[in-house]
Amino acid sequence: MSDQTQSSNQQTIVIALVVVAVLLAALVGVLVYQQSKTAQLAQLSTSTAAQTPAATTPQAPAGMGAGAATGDAAATPFDAKTATKVPAGQTPEAFLKAYNESVIAGKYEAAYNMLPLDKQKSYGDANSYGSQIKGYGITGYKLGKAAVNGDTASIATLQENPSMPVTYTWNFKKVGDTWFVESRVMGGSVE
Repeated sequence: MSDQTQSSNQQTIVIALVVVAVLLAALVGVLVYQQSKTAQLAQLSTSTAAQTPAATTPQAPAGMGAGAATGDAAATPFDAKTATKVPAGQTPEAFLKAYNESVIAGKYEAAYNMLPLDKQKSYGDANSYGSQIKGYGITGYKLGKAAVNGDTASIATLQENPSMPVTYTWNFKKVGDTWFVESRVMGGSVE
């Protein structure tokens, strides 16, 4: 083999190795970029979950119980002046029965008005709420037992629909003789 041919072959090999190294570097760059985006999404998801405990258990159909555009709205600190009030003489259990029966009967404005303020904001208005909830075809519900601790109560409710049942835990706070809806978060257990 002549020196010129050998030199030409070595140049070809070096060029091929450089091309392979550049491609590998590009591949690693893309993987690192995708991983950083995934980490950012996970961090965003975690921060949302921190605002709404148990937001990922169980998973609901896309948008189930969330606002149409942004998922769960940021949790609103409890304020009895603005919180949703449980009607006088009604227990939290009776309130949730009325809520779920309104949903099943298609009385979406009544059900919307029973949601905590942050959930109302996440849906935008009663019409948006009704449009979203109607699509789930909720056919029934089950209430868990109330866990009452002094001036607070928590009750899990399971909404039955053709896709999959979805459970929410409703939290109530009693101020004086009046119960208020403190929050509603996804997840919980109905037994």
